Amino acid sequence: MPTRDKRSGQRVEDVDPTFDPWEPSKPIPLFVLGIFIALAAWGGLSYLGDLVPERAPNVDTVMPAPGAVKQSSSSTNDSPRLIHSGSAEVWSCASCHGAGGQGAGQTPQLAGLNSAYIVKQLQDFVSGARSNESMRYVAAQLSPSEMNEVAAYYSALSVPAPTPPKDNGRFSRGRELNLRGDWNQDVPACATCHGGAGEGLGATFPRLAGQQSEYLFSQLAAWKGGKRRNSPQSLMEDIASRMSDEDMWAAAQYFGSLGQENPKQEGSGQK
Repeated sequence: MPTRDKRSGQRVEDVDPTFDPWEPSKPIPLFVLGIFIALAAWGGLSYLGDLVPERAPNVDTVMPAPGAVKQSSSSTNDSPRLIHSGSAEVWSCASCHGAGGQGAGQTPQLAGLNSAYIVKQLQDFVSGARSNESMRYVAAQLSPSEMNEVAAYYSALSVPAPTPPKDNGRFSRGRELNLRGDWNQDVPACATCHGGAGEGLGATFPRLAGQQSEYLFSQLAAWKGGKRRNSPQSLMEDIASRMSDEDMWAAAQYFGSLGQENPKQEGSGQK
């Protein structure tokens, strides 16, 4: 007990007699609060500024004349500003589809596609007839003249070199589906609508030769699954519904490996 009292006494003696537990805390100086508020506002504005695409300079562009020699994919001097610079509302087309419109993976190749076909797809994204949230947002910001301008630019680009087939067995099956179809499954020949070598026919049936294989497969799957419904008379929805996954991949592999030199070779046997 004496020991305990002694320790208690020592602790009491160590307490600062001027300490007041009820003393109110001192307020933070106003200039310190101002600094914190200014830093927070600056950081927020900087973050928001990074989210908004830079506004491209308002310069005149030169569009390729009808029938002109196709442009090099590396040329940007005569391309619409939306292709490489974008606008205050949307990012550039090249940021997804590549500088030469070559695409990659499930992002389609645009180079060499019919311009009227490209315009229709943009309009379908806006109306919701074709579903893709990113493209719907982009297309909704474009005026009709901008849609025509972008489409004319991409249709005039040279088609990039094709990708070699990854599976020669699937390539042969894809060739068979293109030239003769599979009437046991009520699947007509792809060449009936898309041309003997997938070169496309007008604004309705797009070029398939050289298109990204992954993209072609994803679109066949979308038609088969009912997620894409914008083909004329629902032709592709009907055809894809009767194709197996293996045949869809075979067709995608085949068309993805066709290049500019293939049309005469593949179409020569057609009557």
